[in-house]
Amino acid sequence: MRKIGCVAEMNMKNRQITMVSIIVLLLVGSLLCLCAVVAAESTSVYLTVDSTPTKIGDIFIASINVADVEDLWGWNAHISWNPDVLRATKTAKGPFLTSEGAGDMYTPVVFDNDGGTFPSGLSQVLLERSSVSGGGVLVRISFEVIGTGNADLTLRSMRLLDSNGPNNRDIPFTIGQIPVITISSDPSPSSSPSPSPSSSPSPSPSSSPSPSPSSSPSPQGDPAIVVSTDKSSYAIGNLVSVSARITFNGGEVVNRNVAFTILQPDGTALGTYVDTTNSSGLAGFIFRVPAPEPDPAVIFGEWSILASVSVSEVVITDTAKFTVGSSLSIKLISISSSVQRSGRVPLNITLEGNIPEGLVLTASIFDSAQVPLGMSITPIKAQTQGTTTITTEVSIPSWAFTGQAIVYVNILTDLPDKSGTSCCSQATLAFQIT
Repeated sequence: MRKIGCVAEMNMKNRQITMVSIIVLLLVGSLLCLCAVVAAESTSVYLTVDSTPTKIGDIFIASINVADVEDLWGWNAHISWNPDVLRATKTAKGPFLTSEGAGDMYTPVVFDNDGGTFPSGLSQVLLERSSVSGGGVLVRISFEVIGTGNADLTLRSMRLLDSNGPNNRDIPFTIGQIPVITISSDPSPSSSPSPSPSSSPSPSPSSSPSPSPSSSPSPQGDPAIVVSTDKSSYAIGNLVSVSARITFNGGEVVNRNVAFTILQPDGTALGTYVDTTNSSGLAGFIFRVPAPEPDPAVIFGEWSILASVSVSEVVITDTAKFTVGSSLSIKLISISSSVQRSGRVPLNITLEGNIPEGLVLTASIFDSAQVPLGMSITPIKAQTQGTTTITTEVSIPSWAFTGQAIVYVNILTDLPDKSGTSCCSQATLAFQIT
């Protein structure tokens, strides 16, 4: 009987130990989960500006930054602004996502300065199943102040994706404080960022004041130059307005000669112009896109404006890029509102304007994770004027991410791997993959 009692007592103690172990394991698991949640929520996304604009004509750069992120493979962002106050001029991907040396794909950017947003958003993904951790700049957007009031610069939505193969998961994060920008004053007449479009494309050299030795900035700090154009794309015969803002140690650099060089798509220098910065640190000029004969298509593609200036014996440069195409434009894209995976997307695309011989139309689809799904390539028949409709389709693979997808439509002289260039602005349209 004593032996049976001892066995019963040992079994009771074993059950108590087992229960204690289970409780400890549950507590440890809960703590680990809590730590994981806390670690994940420590990731933050925030907007910064390189300078605070105060008046019309000011130019500044807004950056989207990420901090304390783990296993970042790609991102997507939508920002908006008050189109009566700000005008976006260009974007540049930041260095963070490719800081480990992996290749990437940065989605072509389309400005909507009338609506104050990027219709297709901004996005970047790595081409390899690699990732980065830590923090840094994801993208930089250049803005010019064009009016007074609240700029309403806002990060409308943001996605951070990890490197979990075809099932990339969202990385949770918090959004930091958004900088408040309010413009309350008009510029003085001398602070216009560039000559008025109605002014002569070739201002007299005597209109530029000579540099004043007393205007040299303090030797502390780093000089900076930001070059921009009034639009991101132009047609033959359009006027291009170019401006450059020079700052040093947080202030404007005045009476300083800035040299501009116009570079065609093949890298040929078409012309050089020098202007002197005004009281707002701005210099600029305008020129008209040429129409070379007999083949104006040779100027289609991406042009560059290179600007250089010497500040405190330091030469600084910046480059603005824009595209030149024909009068051809993509007027309408017709597509089903939703398409199932493993299905085909029928597209009806209406073009308007002069179509030279030998152009092709491409329609490319990216899913909600900015993964390219495929594209169609369609030759376009030449026409002088009027409209024409192109019918094509793109297949949706079974592994595509569901949700909002975007089709990008472009007209090219040929495919890029055959030295083809863009002929007009890209058109986009969103639809759902179910």
